[in-house]
Amino acid sequence: MHTLGQRHRCLQCHAIWAHICLLLALFLPGCATTVSANWQAQLGSTCPTSAELGKFMPWDRLELRVFGQEELSGTYEVSPRGTINVPTLGEIDVNGMRCDELEGMLTQMLKDAYLRDPSVVCINKEISKTAVTVDGQVQKPGIVEFRPGLMLTDVIAQSGGPTTRASSNAVVIVRKHDTQTQSVTVPYQDILMGKVPNICLYPGDLIYVPQSVF
Repeated sequence: MHTLGQRHRCLQCHAIWAHICLLLALFLPGCATTVSANWQAQLGSTCPTSAELGKFMPWDRLELRVFGQEELSGTYEVSPRGTINVPTLGEIDVNGMRCDELEGMLTQMLKDAYLRDPSVVCINKEISKTAVTVDGQVQKPGIVEFRPGLMLTDVIAQSGGPTTRASSNAVVIVRKHDTQTQSVTVPYQDILMGKVPNICLYPGDLIYVPQSVF
């Protein structure tokens, strides 16, 4: 099991990541309001599928709720080996699995063990895999729950839309690929008016609406 310091860093990684991205946008206002060259090529046109999303990795946290079985219900942390230790069931390899897959596997394991009709619910507790962050000049900055097919215009609408101080066209999408960070400024109004295609978002994306420079 990892140390308390390692756990603390894991829990803070999304908040730190979002804070750094915001600082970059705030201190580079000219870049934030200038649409990136080849922005469509940079972001790609494919949308993530359910099969690609929410897969567990070491240090991830998940919650299990097993109806009528308090000793099995609770928050679990994936070990460095990619496993969780479930009472009565022992060590279970969850590395690369999604919640729906884990629910199915645990349901069958509990049936085989001792429960007649087990009900298992799995909740992924990692915000970077289940949400998109919206900040800057929107009416309601915050977290938007991710779902496959979530588009840029969806999250800005759910955040109350741009404020009167927002840039007239530019919106920044910050996306993390493994250890690399990609920041792309897109023409939001052109997207909204249907002049260019909308953009599929990924869990963990940060959407930043900059303030107008005028």
